[in-house]
Amino acid sequence: MKKLILCSVWLIISFMSQAQDTVTLQGIIRNLNTGNTIPTVTITNSSNAQTIISDESGKFSFSTTLPTVLTFSRSGYFEHSLTISSYTKPIEISLEEKATELSEIVISADHQDENLGANNVSKITLQLSPIKSAHDLLKTVPGLFIAQHAGGGKAEQIFLRGFDNDHGTDFAVNVDDIPVNLSSHAHGQGYADLHFLIPETVKDANYYKGPHEASLGNFAVSGAANYTTKNRLSSNLVKLEYGQYDFIRALAMISILDEKNFLTKNDESAYIAIEGTFNRSFFESDQDLRRLNTFTKYAIDINQTNTLITSVSTFHSDWNASGQIPLRAVESGLIDRFGAIDDQEGGDTERIHINTQLTSELSENTTLKNQLYYVSNTYNLFSNFTFFQNNPVNGDMIHQYEDRNIFAYNGSIGMKDFLGIPKSKTTIGWTIQHHDNTIGLNNAIGRDLLSVVNIFDIKETSYSLYLKERIKIAPKLTALAGLRTDYFTFDQNEIVPSNTRSDRDAIQWSPKLSLFYDISPKVQLYAKASSGFHSNYTQAAVRNSAVNPLPKATGYDLGTEFKIGKSLVGNITAWYLQSDAEFVFGSDGFEFEDKGRSERIGGEASFRYQPLPYFWLDTDLNYSYGTLLDAPDNENKIPSAPRFSSTGGATVRLENGIRGSLRYRYLGERPLIEDESVTAQDYFIMDAVINYRKPSYEIGLSIENIFDQKWREAVFYDSSQLQGEAAPVDDVHFTPGTPFLAKLSFTYFF
Repeated sequence: MKKLILCSVWLIISFMSQAQDTVTLQGIIRNLNTGNTIPTVTITNSSNAQTIISDESGKFSFSTTLPTVLTFSRSGYFEHSLTISSYTKPIEISLEEKATELSEIVISADHQDENLGANNVSKITLQLSPIKSAHDLLKTVPGLFIAQHAGGGKAEQIFLRGFDNDHGTDFAVNVDDIPVNLSSHAHGQGYADLHFLIPETVKDANYYKGPHEASLGNFAVSGAANYTTKNRLSSNLVKLEYGQYDFIRALAMISILDEKNFLTKNDESAYIAIEGTFNRSFFESDQDLRRLNTFTKYAIDINQTNTLITSVSTFHSDWNASGQIPLRAVESGLIDRFGAIDDQEGGDTERIHINTQLTSELSENTTLKNQLYYVSNTYNLFSNFTFFQNNPVNGDMIHQYEDRNIFAYNGSIGMKDFLGIPKSKTTIGWTIQHHDNTIGLNNAIGRDLLSVVNIFDIKETSYSLYLKERIKIAPKLTALAGLRTDYFTFDQNEIVPSNTRSDRDAIQWSPKLSLFYDISPKVQLYAKASSGFHSNYTQAAVRNSAVNPLPKATGYDLGTEFKIGKSLVGNITAWYLQSDAEFVFGSDGFEFEDKGRSERIGGEASFRYQPLPYFWLDTDLNYSYGTLLDAPDNENKIPSAPRFSSTGGATVRLENGIRGSLRYRYLGERPLIEDESVTAQDYFIMDAVINYRKPSYEIGLSIENIFDQKWREAVFYDSSQLQGEAAPVDDVHFTPGTPFLAKLSFTYFF
């Protein structure tokens, strides 16, 4: 009798197991309106209550029993459920976009797959803030301030976490995994000119604070921003902007392919974007900024497991500039605050990049990425920082130039549940990047070259390897650990003034560790400890063996992300960062001045509040205090290091198509020299944008500096000599900030 019962039970179990088939589901998630893939979508599987996160390409793959119900959810999209009884081909899911709702945000490591460690709460600003230019993209990084001091032609000066990053020395910028920062640039180490990026082509961004992300190496000390462009357009568009002071911007974005491939029957898309800008500007001497950008991108699913993306970007810009003017000249009435001592400054630059990326799904849990890219960059800049200090007759105009080619390869392999460890993600990445660059410095009279100061032929190659491991240590505790090594070869041929060649090698190891503890789905605590670095200028690295080619920086973060009720999310962080070397770039000599070791300590608080479905409030508060560790106590403050700053605003998005935003930014006083006897003035600026959008068109009005504040955008303290002065004078030199500036825009969608 017992044998009969056991046999019956076995037959029932066998029958039930056959009724529930186990299959591996694969698919991709797209935006219903644009067709672009949606990364990091939460997928809930009803058959086993399992939660899966789609990867950064919007793809997912997991095993389950059938039938089952899958629920797809992500902030900014309507939730979608799908019942699956049988499976024969990959699933394609389309989610409809909607206004971001803070009630949908879950503060948990389990809901931050690819982007664990990024400032996810802060990314809400990117979704809500109006983006009108490439530097507006940078301003969405919480705590980041920028300053322009060359008529819109040069890369912006960047301030973040108590760093005057110059044009990018300690802040890394990437677009489609291509570094924007240029090492050993003619006008600064890590020079990051983002003006080639057409803002309307950007799909997503990730922001990082501190040196904690293992996939980021050179220049990622105070933080980093990674931007990703769209693979396809939601609609064609033509846009025209016109503003005061003869500002004109025209943009066309046209889809040239968006269908199933003729041979493979897989998705294929391509588009082109062309942007042209002219700006006479508000200075007394016309700036006449002219910029032309093009961007073309092609994407194809070669098959179900391989996706190929290629893109080409071109950029040309030329401009005039009034430079930084001495405060004494304005106060004495010699010039107006929008005037110039030498209005012959200016320059031109060109950049081309060609990018190819192949993503391959090797298995359900393994993804391989390969990328090849080429960058060409040419640059000419005429500057006069000291006026008649060095040459009382002809003036001190200098000409800096470069002609650069970059050849690079990136690769990575991501493995889920590697070595049988559940809920783990292992990433191994590698990079080879070679710079072939000729840079030089000339003396000039106006735009006419006078004499050659030096010429360098630089070949710099870097090799990087990193390991990043995400592992769930306990039900509520997740660790993100990494180890990165970067090896550099610096090779310099000094052609002028002496025909000499020198080289040097250097290696830097950078361990990373971040811990995330989920107290609840609404509260997460985190602690981070990592090291990073920025490379030194090649000339400084090879000339003096005492100069550290790869000075290390060590950072610590302790903070929390939280949610109160359904409408308020926040982030509070205390941080500390110590640098082995505080370098200041000498713009007229291709050298760094080393001010020794430095430390910075600070705190950040970010809040996003949605009291009504159509109304958002946000604010970011930042404080930092920096000191030079090897200087006397009364002369140890870091020059130009920002202390207190704040940004924020209010956003309205109504169902009738009206969208408005009121934004503010405040930058407090900061020391300009080590003893704090000279400081830069604080400023408070407000901007406003209002748009009216319908399916076929959009009309917009934007106003910068709505209260017409008189403020100083870029501020320096150094010596200069005017005509008629007997000796150089130490003085504040500044570029005036934008006055009241209104712009109208019209966009036609088709």
